[in-house]
Amino acid sequence: MDFYPWLKTLHILFAIVAVGFNISYGIWLYRAARETEHAGWALRGIKFMDDRVANPSYIGLAVVGILLVLTGPWQFTDLWVAGAIVLYILLALVALGVYSPTLTKQIAAYEAGGASSAEFQALGRRGRILGAATGVLVGLIIVLMVVKPGG
Repeated sequence: MDFYPWLKTLHILFAIVAVGFNISYGIWLYRAARETEHAGWALRGIKFMDDRVANPSYIGLAVVGILLVLTGPWQFTDLWVAGAIVLYILLALVALGVYSPTLTKQIAAYEAGGASSAEFQALGRRGRILGAATGVLVGLIIVLMVVKPGG
């Protein structure tokens, strides 16, 4: 039995879940900004989805992606594969090393001082910038996966 198509399907499903959840954060944050009395609930929801669904899906993407290269016609040295790996590592560093801690701090700032506190507002701006940066990285990875330049 050829497992490659099944691995590819799983890889795509992980991508749909991970990227789909990440895209929804912008909607939740927009709603939270308009209804600040629910901002804590929205931020805790985003943190839960990020920690329990999106990030595990990104881990699944990496594992299955490696298996796809090992079992398929691609090489780790192919331009699009190597580029995607570099971007994935950068994404992980930004998301896990900076975005997630910022979100945790923003939740704490909301609980301590509310949505109008200077700390909450500053962390919100930082979170939006980091969210946009991770969105760009994810978008570039998707382009590499679909277009496969040099492949």
